[in-house]
Amino acid sequence: MTSRFTFIAVLVAAAAGAEVSLVEGILARVNDRVVTTADFRLRLVERAAETGENSSASQYPTILNEAIDELCLIERAAELKLAVEDAEVNNAIKQLREQNQIADDQTFNAMLQRTGLNLEQLRSRMRDTIAMNRVLSREVGSLPVTDEELRQRYAKEKARFATPEREQLQHLVAPLPADAEGQEELRAEVGRLVAAARSGADFLALVQDMVTAGRASGGDLGEISVTDLRTEVAAAVAGLKDNEISDPFEGEAGIHVVKLVKRIPPGTRPFEEVASELREREVSERYRARLGGVVSGLKKRYVVESHPELLSAVQPPPAIPPTP
Repeated sequence: MTSRFTFIAVLVAAAAGAEVSLVEGILARVNDRVVTTADFRLRLVERAAETGENSSASQYPTILNEAIDELCLIERAAELKLAVEDAEVNNAIKQLREQNQIADDQTFNAMLQRTGLNLEQLRSRMRDTIAMNRVLSREVGSLPVTDEELRQRYAKEKARFATPEREQLQHLVAPLPADAEGQEELRAEVGRLVAAARSGADFLALVQDMVTAGRASGGDLGEISVTDLRTEVAAAVAGLKDNEISDPFEGEAGIHVVKLVKRIPPGTRPFEEVASELREREVSERYRARLGGVVSGLKKRYVVESHPELLSAVQPPPAIPPTP
């Protein structure tokens, strides 16, 4: 028997005998749950609000497949009778507001409007998300990763954790006055600072004196990669040894002086420093692999239909205005 959902579109007639017109298409279904073109467009609006940019048409098939995967998980939650209480939804919305530092309802409603949702739609989305998470927790289970497995991954991916040459720098920059006399006075002042620092005075203290007087800016720059330095600064640093101070040099920002505290050669971040990052990536990959298997199994059990050919009829959301 042909299912009532096999028909791709929801059709209406304006009056008896009138021409039938397309109102909205059914892009996909999982059992009795459907994704319409209106649902899909709302998903595009939400995605744009989260990422700050509209999805391209080439991304639509992937987004539709994600929606189908979610329907499978929601259907499984219903199958398992994993009910979500109103109090849980209320708490999830409260956490959402706290995470976004939204205290008043007016700001919250404005945020909802930007994402294309009303409060009831948000509550429905939260309920579905909680239900899906419960399914995943039940079906995917725990994903333990041993220290030895992380060390093996570290050995394979060691190149990812290579660090370039870096310099620990202290810096002074003094903007040049507009008049020639003021410029000469500043050059003389910076020259005296360099001479004092080279004679044993504390370079940072001398810099701070000029900063306090409103004559310059600067301080401890910390460790910086060579590739991140401005051209004129990199040239000045290149000839310095540890704890040496450059001659004054001029750039667009004014007169510069740089002290090379120490040069740090290229190296590799140690395992202990990246272990948590490795664990997070490993668990994420195992999770996606396990999730793919769960959803694949559900798709074999459920009636799943997809009509990506209708994606061309989806009206894209309004363009996101450029950031001021």
